[in-house]
Amino acid sequence: MISRFAVTLFVSATLLFACQPMVARMIVPLLGGAPAVWILCSLCFQALVLGGYLYAHVVGSRFGVKTQVILQLALVASAFLVLPVVVDEALVQSLTAKSRSLGLLAVLLRSVGLPFFVLSTTSPLLQRWYAELGETDPYHLYAASNAGSMLALLGYPFAIEPFLALHDQSRVLHTAFAGYALLIVLCAMSAVRRKQEARVEATPAPAGVTSSDGEALAAAKKGASSSRPPPATKEALWRERLLWVGLAFAPSSLLLGATEFVTTDLASVPLLWVVPLALYLASFIVAFAKKQVVTPYVASRALALLAAIVAISKLAEVLGPAWLIVVCHLLLLFVGAVVCHRALALRRPHHTRLTEFYLLLSLGGVLGGAFNGLLAPVIFNDLLEYPIAIALVVLGRAAVEEKTDPPEPASAKKRDLGYGLALAALTFLLVKIAEWTHSSPKHSVIWMYVLPVLVAFVWSKRPIRYAVALGGILVVGNAHGGLTGSTIHKERDFFGVLKVRRDPTGKYLMLLSGSTIHGAQSTDPSAKRMPLTYYYPTGPAGDVLGGLRGEGDPSARASRRVGVIGLGVGSLAAYAKPGESWTFFELNPRCVDIARSHFSYLSDVPKEVNVGIEVGDARIRVREGAEGRFDLLVLDAFSSDAIPVHLVTREAFATYRHALAPDGVLLAHISNRHVRLEPIFAALAADVEWLAIGRNDRGVTAEEREAEKTGSHWVVLSSSKDALDAVVAKNKEWRWLPPPSRQKVWTDDFADVLGAMHF
Repeated sequence: MISRFAVTLFVSATLLFACQPMVARMIVPLLGGAPAVWILCSLCFQALVLGGYLYAHVVGSRFGVKTQVILQLALVASAFLVLPVVVDEALVQSLTAKSRSLGLLAVLLRSVGLPFFVLSTTSPLLQRWYAELGETDPYHLYAASNAGSMLALLGYPFAIEPFLALHDQSRVLHTAFAGYALLIVLCAMSAVRRKQEARVEATPAPAGVTSSDGEALAAAKKGASSSRPPPATKEALWRERLLWVGLAFAPSSLLLGATEFVTTDLASVPLLWVVPLALYLASFIVAFAKKQVVTPYVASRALALLAAIVAISKLAEVLGPAWLIVVCHLLLLFVGAVVCHRALALRRPHHTRLTEFYLLLSLGGVLGGAFNGLLAPVIFNDLLEYPIAIALVVLGRAAVEEKTDPPEPASAKKRDLGYGLALAALTFLLVKIAEWTHSSPKHSVIWMYVLPVLVAFVWSKRPIRYAVALGGILVVGNAHGGLTGSTIHKERDFFGVLKVRRDPTGKYLMLLSGSTIHGAQSTDPSAKRMPLTYYYPTGPAGDVLGGLRGEGDPSARASRRVGVIGLGVGSLAAYAKPGESWTFFELNPRCVDIARSHFSYLSDVPKEVNVGIEVGDARIRVREGAEGRFDLLVLDAFSSDAIPVHLVTREAFATYRHALAPDGVLLAHISNRHVRLEPIFAALAADVEWLAIGRNDRGVTAEEREAEKTGSHWVVLSSSKDALDAVVAKNKEWRWLPPPSRQKVWTDDFADVLGAMHF
């Protein structure tokens, strides 16, 4: 019996998690890769999950098993009306800027809403059916559900996306949903049959005991006493509900905070986000398992130690070895999630309140995601939600130890709060003293941060005091702005945190997003027109832009119309010459503001140059422009951790060709530590019978490195052999790229990011 229910939960969770990235991949090429698209997709899916849990709670608490079964089978059958999943491209492209958000939600609900909603109802409803059969503890089935989620999470990028096009994925999902429907029918038959067999005369409940209490007592006689009895008062009941929401909120927020910090500040590796999410799901499996691998006490103590280690490494800006720092942050996430989820497992109610329990867990998870994804970018100018989430999961230790230790009086908790705030205030004072005395960062970090964290750790047996102190210290450190160099500007939006920093020598200003440099400029007035980093004159960008405008190469023609996808700080504008027209395409409007206010590449161009900036997704903006509007189109959007796949597909390349003159040139910056993009561009060129050359400029001299040159990798594509010959003649390091024999052309329907990665 249990295997039937476990397999059904496993399959439903697998389909649920596989459906999300598939639909998002379908929509991004149509609406662009702006964060608003991803946020709306995520919010829609989270709302559907929450709605599914609410439906399960209402149906499960108001109707008998037979009625629940009839309603669920009808709901499953209705989902086939919209399968297989297909996104209406004409409808998406007809959305106006004003209606795009609501229109996208309507498209999602129309294309996948009903099947996704049905899958969302499965876990709480089937666990309730299982409990109604007289089983002792249905909560361990939650492990099967999370195991299915983990399989889909790991399987989609590693086993599905590399081998199946989107239309094939949709067909497979349709077939798998039919199998899921059959499993639901089998579970429903078991539930109804066993319920009929179990109809015996009920034992009267003791006097003064409510019907729900009587069910709890009956379950206790069967051995179900592992779940908590209902609270005695309404106040206690709401306090318990708020605790459930809070214990689900904290690890959900920590998951997103740790993922963003690790993937932007420590290791910009594509698909690295899979690891934190897998650990988060694994924490549910560990916490709700029948046999506990580790005791709550040991997990609580391990969390206290890991929090101190992560706090010190973060405040002291320890960046190496990178793998060790990443492991520490991921361990903190896993252990913190286990502690909070174990506290929830210890507080799981009788199965009559099972759907309510899961509904509030889902609500806490959604609120945690909304806090990080929607609220934090608006109210914080840095990743402050991460230290706050660390403090909250450390505070979750109190819920574990309160379950195992006698509760303390309120006065003790107030005293702990006061001690924690006092240590945070002292840390703030120490930071100010270091600023006033101009202390060396290497020495001041010991007494500014390390000593306060160690003092806080001494209090680790007092969870509230430790959490408040550690959270306060981390927030103070985040607000300080760093130990190396100086941050002169910092702002945040849905794209992330952008920082303008002056290097320790004071010679250069740099724009950073996490650990990725998006451009730099000299502070020396005589050198401000010099393009730096990847755009240095002796690098590949200088070869192409110099050759095409006729500088030092009389055989090359002048290019008067240039389009650049990706603004950065505007470094490429340094190559603009009188009479030329330059158009930059930038997704992030904040980046435009920073390039204009803190860097002068754009304002320093000659007056005879026409410079324009178009804000929005580049593929859409270029597609909307006139045919043949550019002689040269530069792609500079592939150097960070997230590869914008929709900009390097056959359909995207058709858009670029539409925008280029008949003998126009496409220049692409493909520097990336983890993804081999050269074969992908070579395949795109061969697909339309264009020619391609590439140069990987790794031989940076010590003098060039001192002058802030960065090695870079670029490719040039064109139908004009003369244009490419001019570039090759300028620098013999350029080499012709033959059509790759094994590389498939990426399309909007198929892209194998995993196959392009190297480690």
